[in-house]
Amino acid sequence: MATLSIRIDDDIKARWAKLSADFGLNQSQLFRQAIEEKLEELEDFYAIRERLDRPFKTVSNDDVWKELGIED
Repeated sequence: MATLSIRIDDDIKARWAKLSADFGLNQSQLFRQAIEEKLEELEDFYAIRERLDRPFKTVSNDDVWKELGIED
C-alpha cells in the first residue's frame, strides 16, 4: 500500500479529527473511503460525458419493446 501526503487547511484537519474522534472512526480509513467514493463519482461522470460526446441514434419505446420481445 502506498503512502500519500497532502496539504489541507487547519480548519479541514480539525473537522476531520473531530468527526473521527466523535464517531470512533479511523482517519486513514475514512480518508481512503472518501477518495474511493469521489473517484467512482468522477469515473462515472467522465464515462457519461465521453459517451454523450459521441453521436447516437434514438430508439422509440415500441422498437425497444419489440427488441426485448415484450410487445403489447
